[in-house]
Order: sequence, then structure tokens, then C-alpha cells
Amino acid sequence: MREIIILWLKKVRCIWLLISSLFIALFTGCGEYDSPPAKMYYAYFPTHPGHFIIYQVDSVVYDGFTGQVLNFQYQVMQRIHSRFTDAEGRESLRIERFYRPNSQVSWQTKDVWQARIHQGRLEKIEENNLFIKLVFPPHRGRTWNGNAYNTLPAMTFRISEAHVPLMVNPNLRFDSTVTVLQNNLVTLISEDVRRERFAKHVGMIERQHRVVRKNLAGVVTEGVDYSYRIVEYGTNPPQEIR
Repeated sequence: MREIIILWLKKVRCIWLLISSLFIALFTGCGEYDSPPAKMYYAYFPTHPGHFIIYQVDSVVYDGFTGQVLNFQYQVMQRIHSRFTDAEGRESLRIERFYRPNSQVSWQTKDVWQARIHQGRLEKIEENNLFIKLVFPPHRGRTWNGNAYNTLPAMTFRISEAHVPLMVNPNLRFDSTVTVLQNNLVTLISEDVRRERFAKHVGMIERQHRVVRKNLAGVVTEGVDYSYRIVEYGTNPPQEIR
């Protein structure tokens, strides 16, 4: 009888181990990654020096003190200047940014940012704040705290679209894009909508940032609403900034 009980217990243990293994496999398959590790899609953020993007920027500022609505249009160019090793031994990128009020005048230096792809994350330093802009491999529904490495309040970034084609204008069509929804909070008296879109082999092609307050009639009383949209990209930036 004792031997029968021991054999029965061994069978139960084997069955339990099998069930546990199936559960582990199931949850692993539905977890953080839905693509094979070999396919991380890092091409959504090119890292080769010389790569540049020119954006058309449209900005509206709602002045809460004067009631004025100020409209601005200008262009911003960013280019990857070089690679370097940061203080923690990680390969990083020096990104130089330039400004001009329109396409008829020369570019003027604006500022310098940094970026790197590290442990499956696109980390970017903008205005001295480090953001996690994108995670790899990107797939629809993935979330993370974009402010995990800065002192700003936690903000859940979410990939709302992944690997979809997009036409920005008749001259610019992208075969594969990823949209990161950084915030999407709309109430009767306020809006906070922020998103960025990345294209494979190009980088960020669009940005929307709308943070405004409204009165009860729905009229915006203060805040800012600006957008970046790509107009040109390549590997040989204008002669005056090479």
C-alpha cells in the first residue's frame, strides 16, 4: 500500500510540473515581447552620424494673462553629429538641433541633445530631462513609464499603433510607423494630449503636444499647442552645417 501511495504522489508531482510549465510558457508568450529577440526593430531610430530630419513646426500659444492667441511657424532640423561614450561607458549620440523662421534663411544653432539605445530602450535627453521615448521590440499595447529616469511625475507611455504604413504628404510615404501615445487626458476644462510617431529607417516623423485649459464653454484660455511634421530627411545635411 505504501508503495502505491508513493507512486501516486510521484505521478501527481509530474502532472503538477507539467501544468506549471504550460502556465509559464503561456504567460511568457503573452508577456512583454511578441517578437523573436533577433527582431528588435531598432531601425525605428537610426544611429548613424550624418542622418538628419527637417520638421515644419506650427505653434499656438494661448496667453492666459492678456487673452492673446499667438501663432508661430518655423522649421527645426536635427542631425546626428557623432557617437561618443558617456560617463557610464555607454555608446551615445550627440544630436545637434538648428532653427530657422522659414526656408529662405540660413540655419542657426539651437541646442544639443543626446540619445542612446540601451537595454531595449530609446533614451533621449531633451532640455536636460531623460525620457524613455520608445521600447523595443515595439508592439501595440506595450506600456512603460516615460519619466522613469527624470524627476517629472510618472507618465504612462503606450504604443497605440505599430508597424503600419503612413503617408505624411504626397512626397513622403513610410512603409512602417509606430505611434507612442504619451498622454491622452481630455476633460471639460483641460486637455493634455501628447504623442510621437516614428518611421523605420527615419526616426521621429511627427510630434503633437497640446496642453491647454478651457472655460466651461469649451474655449481655450491658456496653454500651448504645437506640432512637428517631417518635411525632409536624409544623410547629407545642408552644406552650412556639415
